[in-house]
Amino acid sequence: MAGNHEVLSRKYRPQRFQDVIHQNLAIGALQNAVKSGKIGHAYIFFGPRGVGKTTIARIFAKRLNCQNPIDNEPCNQCDSCQEITKGISGDVLEIDAASNRGIENIRELRDNVKFTPMGGKYKVYIIDEVHMLTDQSFNALLKTLEEPPAHVVFVLATTEYHKIPETILSRCQDFIFKKVPLSVLQDYAENLCKEENTKYDSEGLFWVAKKGDGSVRDMLSFMEQALVFTDNRLLGTEIRKMIGYHGIDFLSDFIKSLVDSDNPSKSLQIIENLYQEGQDIFKFLWDSIEFTHTLCLLKDSAADSESVNYPREDLIKMRKDFESIDLISLNKLSFRLFELFEKVKTLRLRNSFEIKIFIEIQIKKLTDDLAKPSLAGLVDRINHLILMIQDQDSAPSNNFEAPKKQSVAPVKEVQTPPPPKPTIESNEKKEISQTPQATGGFSSLEAMAKDVSSEDAEWEKSFKNEFLGTDVDPSKVPKLGL
Repeated sequence: MAGNHEVLSRKYRPQRFQDVIHQNLAIGALQNAVKSGKIGHAYIFFGPRGVGKTTIARIFAKRLNCQNPIDNEPCNQCDSCQEITKGISGDVLEIDAASNRGIENIRELRDNVKFTPMGGKYKVYIIDEVHMLTDQSFNALLKTLEEPPAHVVFVLATTEYHKIPETILSRCQDFIFKKVPLSVLQDYAENLCKEENTKYDSEGLFWVAKKGDGSVRDMLSFMEQALVFTDNRLLGTEIRKMIGYHGIDFLSDFIKSLVDSDNPSKSLQIIENLYQEGQDIFKFLWDSIEFTHTLCLLKDSAADSESVNYPREDLIKMRKDFESIDLISLNKLSFRLFELFEKVKTLRLRNSFEIKIFIEIQIKKLTDDLAKPSLAGLVDRINHLILMIQDQDSAPSNNFEAPKKQSVAPVKEVQTPPPPKPTIESNEKKEISQTPQATGGFSSLEAMAKDVSSEDAEWEKSFKNEFLGTDVDPSKVPKLGL
């Protein structure tokens, strides 16, 4: 009958400490406290939802009142353990602070703590979502938490530790509960599939664990939904249809169309196809942001199973398809897509058609901007050209080889240039006479040097006569008396 069905989160709720996964620190501390008899009067269990705070509080209460503990675990056979398991024990009271947050509820609790336990050793109060209490309720609880009766233990569970007053925190021992890693959730889901005789594959387990997002209860809730949808088959192909995941090919084509300046209209065609199929374009935009961010993590070698939302097979394909695209371009594209997402979110457009039009306009602008060279790219290109020119200038020029069978070029008559003309120094003439030229040997160069030397001497003499006057020997100048 349908009424006899028990959901997975209740069916597989741990009843012993050893059945709880990935909370060994808190469990070890509580077991040591019971073993040594150093039991505190108030505890705070802080952590995200569905990681075992209330479950461990119940197991702790069972261990405190168990009549026949086994290896520091509750036996789950005695009357006290069975009553706590069924939720009918008078010694363990679970209070939902979200619905019992008033000062009258805390006053009632304060009046009832004086009564001794009916069957066990301790009376355990488990206050769930304790941060929901009002300030007056916290103040009323202070004195009771500080000096409760010896038979009373408080366990306060919360997901928002910062909302609890410091006066309450100072009176309690706090234990931090962590999210369960993806790999641990996958192994746990695999064990449950074996218990339920369910067909599964690695990708199916990945999606089940990923949807849990570190929460065992959320994973079990999604797993049960998936079992109904896929007819008891946790296969990757079936779960993809369930969650609407079409693989990375669609997203890969869209991102490539944005960075490909040769075909900028392809991105608009993809958006149009999404709209015609009735897909959520706003969600697709976020999926594109997540896709580009994952690509950046892959480029930085920072992607792991906990930080990405894609199975291993898709990550390998993504790394291969975008190997040629540099990290700077991907970072820029990811940032621009996030800006577009924020704009759409801020405008609060009324329907999918308005969202489509706005995104198309912004995508056209985005592709135009991406096609333009960036300032950093231009600087890199200029630096590259400078290095090329410097390499050409610094190339060795001493590898000279005189051409064979080449006639000596005739020496042209040197015309007297108009003054003023700088004279050729003797060392420069020497260099000219010693420098081999491609037009002849050293003999022709010596002849050229002699002709140039004689012509320069005549030019220098005429220059002095015209501008400096006649040269006079200083010893022959008469002395003038004053």
